[in-house]
Amino acid sequence: MTKNNNQTEVYWDSLYKAGLGAPRYPNGDAVRWLFGHFPRNRAKDFHILDMGTGMGRHAMLMAREGYQVTGTDISQTCLNQASAWAKAEGLDITFLQASADHQPFDEQIFDGIISYGVLYYLSLDKLTLAVKEIHRLLKSGGSAFVMVKSDRDIRLKKGDMISPHHYKISQHEVGMPWNNEVGMGLTLLPRAAIQNIFKEFSEIIIEETTSTLGNGKYMEAAWLIYAKK
Repeated sequence: MTKNNNQTEVYWDSLYKAGLGAPRYPNGDAVRWLFGHFPRNRAKDFHILDMGTGMGRHAMLMAREGYQVTGTDISQTCLNQASAWAKAEGLDITFLQASADHQPFDEQIFDGIISYGVLYYLSLDKLTLAVKEIHRLLKSGGSAFVMVKSDRDIRLKKGDMISPHHYKISQHEVGMPWNNEVGMGLTLLPRAAIQNIFKEFSEIIIEETTSTLGNGKYMEAAWLIYAKK
């Protein structure tokens, strides 16, 4: 059985308490998206949502640069850690507990939304709802950057299909990054499914990025999705 929302929250809480929940450094593609769409010399004019903020690595980057930042996550433990980190650096970031498919905000209030390495932990229906939330929350002309795993990722072969595009990770292997995901359901999507899920946006760019593990034995594959409302 895969984990429901409450189980997922508890699971991520346990990882964060153990110090295994999330990296602390911003992703390079996220940095390029941020500065490419929202000029640093006008940072204070932009309000950006970090959906699935984790320990706040991207929220922290944006706040340091002067952007208005809000971060949401399903795990209160990670939000507590993110809040403590922001407080220690004297940064003003609003952190709220919320699932990606149901965000507690009015429509069209964010200039940008980032959700990096988050949505593929949802079932396909909840992932689709989360993308609808991104569309709902963006201002007209606003931009989003989303990373999800591709169906070419090694995780597909390390799991059992439980519904279309949805796999429960079942195989553990020493030293591999999917070990913490054993027992979890991951949605691994082909390009056509991404295009369909993001069809409400006026513009979408979909790039695939890959890397290898185990001396070239395994491949990680992810979609980098740039969407404009």
